[in-house]
Parts: sequence; structure tokens; C-alpha cells
Amino acid sequence: MQTVKQKAILSTASDITDALQKVLARSQLVMPDLKTSYSQTCVPNMNHSGGQLGDRTIDAIVTEHKEQLDAALREFSDLEAVMDGIRNIRKKIVKKKKHIIKSINLHKNFTSTLWRLPTEVLSQIFHYCLPEIGEFQHLTPPSVSEAPMSLTTVCRRWREVAVAIPNLWCRLNVIVDYNGGWKRRISCYKSWLERSRPCPLSIELYFRYHVGSNSDDWPNILHFLHPHANRISSLFVKEAHANILDILSPTLQDLIIDIDEVEDMTDSQVQSISQLSALRSLHFIDTAFRAELLSSFDPALWARLTNITIGADDPDTVLHLFRLAPNLSSFHMLHMLDGIPSLEPFTHTQLQSLRITSDYGRLSTRWLSKLFDTLSLPNLRVIQVNGKPPWPHKEFKAFLTRSKCPLETLIFGTKVDTIQEQRAEYVALVPSLEVLVLPMEETFYFIEESFLFQDDWFQINETDDD
Repeated sequence: MQTVKQKAILSTASDITDALQKVLARSQLVMPDLKTSYSQTCVPNMNHSGGQLGDRTIDAIVTEHKEQLDAALREFSDLEAVMDGIRNIRKKIVKKKKHIIKSINLHKNFTSTLWRLPTEVLSQIFHYCLPEIGEFQHLTPPSVSEAPMSLTTVCRRWREVAVAIPNLWCRLNVIVDYNGGWKRRISCYKSWLERSRPCPLSIELYFRYHVGSNSDDWPNILHFLHPHANRISSLFVKEAHANILDILSPTLQDLIIDIDEVEDMTDSQVQSISQLSALRSLHFIDTAFRAELLSSFDPALWARLTNITIGADDPDTVLHLFRLAPNLSSFHMLHMLDGIPSLEPFTHTQLQSLRITSDYGRLSTRWLSKLFDTLSLPNLRVIQVNGKPPWPHKEFKAFLTRSKCPLETLIFGTKVDTIQEQRAEYVALVPSLEVLVLPMEETFYFIEESFLFQDDWFQINETDDD
């Protein structure tokens, strides 16, 4: 009880000093002499009557030693109380030191040019800190090492400014899985989306499947997106699920679907997409269309689209799409596979940007040759070609001559088989033309699995710590 009492009162430096002095005064710094006549006896002598050797009994010796032990324990307990007090005082001093340093740094910040910047200027700087997302690149998962999250960790003012700028939080990459990871991240997603109000949203959803997945989880998984559905203007979906219809709103302008087989889409999904009145960009990645599949969508959908990406099994599918989409200004063509039908010449007057991606060798060359023989694009400004097809140089020159287009940029991936002399001939036909050769990763719309499935996830810190 004495120790408990002492621990309770040793709260100041003077208390600790007094207690330590008392401990030192009472403590016997010399080791006590515990030797007795019995210490030299290795085996007890049963002939000693009454447990006595000489003039002292064993009981008396043990009693004396117990008193010495009690005194040592009291000294130890008193010293422990003093040490606990010292540790508590040290914690307070360390906290005091940090508080003083924090105050010094805070006041020093007032002399910094960054600290004196108006909020409007700081907001503009923050926007330049956001990761650059190219036209054919994906959003990166939220991370404390990148803006906007990294901006909230610098100081209190930066955090307050960053959190108050909705445009910093209007792009979000979401991975939905069945291993419970989404449950750990969902509160972070909610906070992120709340900060973005009322700005339009760009959302990327990646769905991980495995055998035996429980589809009953879907309403819960996507529930946090429902309150923000009317703000989603751009949506990327990796694998479509029936419940994705719940977040398709009339305000959606840009839809990208990565699906293995477009035939796997349900009639309700096709109908819902067809009814998106504000939709202007529609992209189907990693799947191939035939002409009859285009007809499963409402023709009014294709008529209002200006930007399309699809895989095409044959040139006839592309020409059929061009007929359905008279307002098309940008087209990305993927997957050229099947036979070469006989095609009638066709002119599309609105198309300004044409991107071609192919990895099917000479079959793609025949495909491209037929397409260039058939098409005329008098308003074309940009052509981008990527993949491995041997390039149909003769047919492409004829296409340029026939189209008489104001072509400004021609981009080849490094694996496209062209030579400098051929590229020079194109410039001779169109003197204002700029011909570029770029690495594949800069010209191909790709999904890198190692990127999609990384699990380095963030935590949104809701405190105001500096």
C-alpha cells in the first residue's frame, strides 16, 4: 500500500527528488553479512537438539533474514515508485518539447511564400499535382504517395484546402472482390466520394470473380455508389454484372466495358445502354463484334455516339457501324480476324480520328488493305496504328490520295512494319503531315493484370493532425 500511495503522489520533479533522497538515505549500500555457523555445514547434523548450533537457533536466523528481505523489498518498491515517476515526467517533457517545436514550425510557416499563397492559387497548384492520365491509360488506385491523398499529409492548411476542392476527388478506381478486401476499403471510398460533391465523377470498377462467388453480395458491394450514380459521367467496367445497371444513369457520357464476349451481355443490359440519352462515347474492350450484334442495340444509340471503340471480326462490321453512326468523330478499331468480303465503297464525312490495333499478322494486312480500298475519310485529322501487321503501303497511299483529307498526325507503333522511305511518301502527299513512331505502351489501350490486382490500399485520415 505504501508503494501505491507513493506512485500516486510522485507527480512533480520536486516530489521525485525528495523521495529519491529518502530512498538513498535509508538504503544500505553495503551487502549484509549473511554467514552463520550453519553456512559451513553441507549436511544437516541430526544430533543438534532443538535445531540449535552454538548460541543461535535456526528459527532465529531465518526470522532475521526475513526482516532483512522485507527491508530490501521496501527499498526496491520505493525505488520503483521513483523510477515510475521519472518515466511519467519524461513523457510529459517529451510531449512539451514536441508541442513547442510544432508551435515554432507553425509560426515559421507564416514567413514562407507557400503559406501566404491565396487559397485560389494553392488550389490551382494542387490540380497540377494530380497524376496525369492519358487517353488510353487507367486511373491508379488511391494512395497516400500520390495526390490528392499526399496533399492532405503535408500540414493542416493544405489538408483543409485539398479536402475542400471537389475536383481533386472526382476520379476513383474501385476494385470489388469476394475475399473481404472491399469491406476494408468501402469506408474510404465513401469518404472520397463525399469530398467530390457536386462534381461529375469518373469511376473505374474492376470485378474479381472466382468459382462459387456469391452474387447476393452485389447489392451491398455497389450500395455505396448508388447515392452518386447521377453524378457518374464516365464509367469503366472490368467484367459486367447484372447489378451494374443500378448505377447506369441518364447523365452517363462515357462508358467503357471490358468483357470477354459481348454475347454474354443480357438483353436488359443492352437495352439499358441503348437508353443512355447523354452517352457520347462507348468502348468495348477485349471482345469482337459482328455486324448482326450491332443491330441488337437501338440504332438511335449509334446515331448519337461520337467516340467508339470496338473489336471487329471483319471490315463489313466496321462499314456497317459507320453507316449506323453518321456523327462519329473518333473510332478505335480492335481485333481483325475473319474473311475478306466484297465491299462497296463508303465515305464517312465526320470521322476525324482513326485508331487501329492489330496483332494478327498477314490476315490483318489483308483486312486493312480491303478497308483502305473501300473507305474515304475526307475529314480525317489523326491516324494511329499499333500492333504487328505488315503495313499495306500501296493501299494506304491510295486511301490518302482518294480521301484528300487534312491529315495532321500519323502515329505508328514501333512494331508496325514501315520504313522511312514509305513515311516520307506520305509527307509528300500531305505536306503538313507529322509522322511519329512511338513505343507500343504509348499507342495501345491495355489492361495490365499486375496493376489491376495490386492491394496497396489507402486509409483516409479524418483527423486534423499536422
